[in-house]
Amino acid sequence: MEVILHIGMGKTGTSSIQKALEQNAVALRRQGVDYLGMWFGMLGPDFGGLSGQTAFFGSPPQEMRAHAHHFASVLAERQRTGGCSRFVLSNEGIYGEVHAVLPFVEELRRHVRLRLVAYVRDPHEWLPSAYGQWSIFHKNYEGPVRPFAEIAREQVQVYCCFQAWGEAVPDLLTVRPYLRQKNVVEDFSEVLGIALAPLPERQQARVTADEAALRIFYNTRLPGETLPWIFDEAFEGLDFQAAPVLEDVVARMLDYRETDRIVDEARPLFDYLRTRFGIDFPSAHAEIEPPPDPEALRRRLTEHLLQIVMHQADRITALETAVAALQAAPGKP
Repeated sequence: MEVILHIGMGKTGTSSIQKALEQNAVALRRQGVDYLGMWFGMLGPDFGGLSGQTAFFGSPPQEMRAHAHHFASVLAERQRTGGCSRFVLSNEGIYGEVHAVLPFVEELRRHVRLRLVAYVRDPHEWLPSAYGQWSIFHKNYEGPVRPFAEIAREQVQVYCCFQAWGEAVPDLLTVRPYLRQKNVVEDFSEVLGIALAPLPERQQARVTADEAALRIFYNTRLPGETLPWIFDEAFEGLDFQAAPVLEDVVARMLDYRETDRIVDEARPLFDYLRTRFGIDFPSAHAEIEPPPDPEALRRRLTEHLLQIVMHQADRITALETAVAALQAAPGKP
């Protein structure tokens, strides 16, 4: 029996790998591979899901060794009933929990053929991605959103776990580079010698800079940890990616420099006006209005937005006053 633990690190295509494993679960079983998912719920109800993961990682060393023995027994039964001899569990949280999980790994290797697979990403790419994920999209600390240079100096220390894993279990660990030019699902397939159908689209792409800025403004106002859904719920129904880009609006809707060509294409219409009614349009010297400067237009729109915000503030104040009066009225229950 072989067990492959895909341990991360985070922001190296783990969501894509997990989605591909999930979508190919049936095909994998035909290849003798059983995908176990992300969690350790097979050890008991206390270890299922994200909260169960916290409980699992919090187990003391002796319990971790007992978990490993139980885990191997569960897989042996699955092998007997399902026929698969290879098992894959993918959880990027394992990577950062070296010392907590090491007793589990050391015990498990006594019962099964064990492999650990991890991906590493160039820090020039990983640090901005990690900052966007865990400081902006999901602010996972107290207080306002902290600057990139401050957070990145803490986050770069995450790379030390490769050394910890590499020194603890060098014979079990395979580390692969996460490269933009290669599909990580394809690479994972090659490493494991399995066939995985590719995903139609990339999973968990970073938010665009404009949405990131909005999340920074919003999340900074909230004192504690801010999960992504809090922002999403506050702006429910708004699709920021569908918002028009001002330069596109100018180019597509407010640029009239095609007028000459359009008129020339309809020349017979104007020839008739000239020959039948003596009206010679269009003028050879017609001046075409130039498109507006996007930056000047943006500044003017900002001025309009300020007026709108102040007007809305006055309306909200009036509404609050009216509601307060109703609440203070005699006979109010």
